[in-house]
Amino acid sequence: MVSDVVHFGLKTIDVWPPDLETEICGDPTIRKITFTDTQEYHPRLVAKILELEENHRLRKRYARGAGGTKIHHLEQWLSSEAELISVRATALFKRVLDSEQAVIDVSWANVYRTGDYCMPHSQLRSTASVLYCLEPGDEDPDDPQSGRFCFVDSRLRHCCQEQEGCVTTPFVPGMVSGTMLIFPSQLVHTVNPYTGKRPRITMSWNINKDAILTSPQIAETE
Repeated sequence: MVSDVVHFGLKTIDVWPPDLETEICGDPTIRKITFTDTQEYHPRLVAKILELEENHRLRKRYARGAGGTKIHHLEQWLSSEAELISVRATALFKRVLDSEQAVIDVSWANVYRTGDYCMPHSQLRSTASVLYCLEPGDEDPDDPQSGRFCFVDSRLRHCCQEQEGCVTTPFVPGMVSGTMLIFPSQLVHTVNPYTGKRPRITMSWNINKDAILTSPQIAETE
């Protein structure tokens, strides 16, 4: 059984803060929640990810259109802050899917630098994907869609406002620092080119109710 708290030295943080509930985000299959205790762990977690980005065996720099730099396997970071966010991701999965189990197939952090983006894709091998916004980066007054995560899927009504089955409008769920989003892994999603100077940092998990016996192949489009 997963503990209800994560320990940070002498301090503990609730995995699921009291009175915090998920909300439907545009479609019943998409839910989000925004944690408000981020000042307790975000600074150290951002510092950890930027340290790993510099030079670490788990770091991989992808092509700009494949999401820039990724640091895989959060469970190997030796970070209490990363552990907290991962446990919250599995707790969200259990709540939304009404499941007693939640098994992470693969996890990673994304560090977007100027010009990085992610082409439209779906996630493999998983029931649901969870995205966490750690650092949204810089706003661009000339391009308000800079670095925005969005869905471009013909199965979503919000994407097909002109004609059923025809994607005419990307659906932007709207995420701020501390927002966690869960959605069916098969939904096509993308990240617009990022024009800011500060790093844009997110964390991701692909989760199932049961473990998949074969090892995941870490794809270029994650």
